[in-house]
Amino acid sequence: MIFKLPTGPWLLAAALILLTAACGPSDAELDVRIQRTVEAALAERAPPDLSAVYQRVWSSVFYIEPEDGQHGTGWLLEPGVILTAAHVVSGSERVTVRQAAAPAFAATVAGIDKRRDVALLHYDIAETQMGTGAIPLPLGDADIHDIAGELLALGYSGSGVKGDGQVGSPKANAGILSQITNFGAQSYGRNLEMDAPIDPGDSGGPVLNTSGEVVGMVRAAARRTPGGVPVVGTFYAVHADEIRAAVEELMER
Repeated sequence: MIFKLPTGPWLLAAALILLTAACGPSDAELDVRIQRTVEAALAERAPPDLSAVYQRVWSSVFYIEPEDGQHGTGWLLEPGVILTAAHVVSGSERVTVRQAAAPAFAATVAGIDKRRDVALLHYDIAETQMGTGAIPLPLGDADIHDIAGELLALGYSGSGVKGDGQVGSPKANAGILSQITNFGAQSYGRNLEMDAPIDPGDSGGPVLNTSGEVVGMVRAAARRTPGGVPVVGTFYAVHADEIRAAVEELMER
């Protein structure tokens, strides 16, 4: 007796099932794919590592000591150029720049923009030994889409000078961007409003985003509202756009 094999749609479906079974991933491969998917999802939801940002940038932040004996903070914009707040060096022609892991050096106050509260310091590259890891910090940006994003402000509040003339590493102050405030063209211009706590001595320090870009520079703490009501936890930093504009104008001068 001769039997004929069935043909038609049934045979095609059976062949597809067999092909899928032969070519599909094994259980182990599926487990690996699932694990990778979960890890990727968790990585996207993981909080930013501000500690890693700090480790990359702290060597580029300095203790600025003007002639009046007060002090503030500055940071490396490019080789030979340090930025700080204008009110830190106002009235001084030269300042002492102290580092956490290298000798102190002298810098000249090359320009001041009092309206924006930005000052440019110049030092001799050939005669200055910079600390290991001190690199120029890139300027970034901050806009309304960054509100509620995390920020890291570095500064030398409360820090003293050691016997060898050096200082410790700058303090890290973490917070969020609360708002972007415009004080007007005749005042301080655009500022970051944040809750990263700052104290005297932090002025001029960089404010960084989670990518390690400078989006602001520490300027002041709000003490009272225009109506005289005490304010707690509101701090201001010069916006990166104002820093760019000030540097461009000071360089031209």
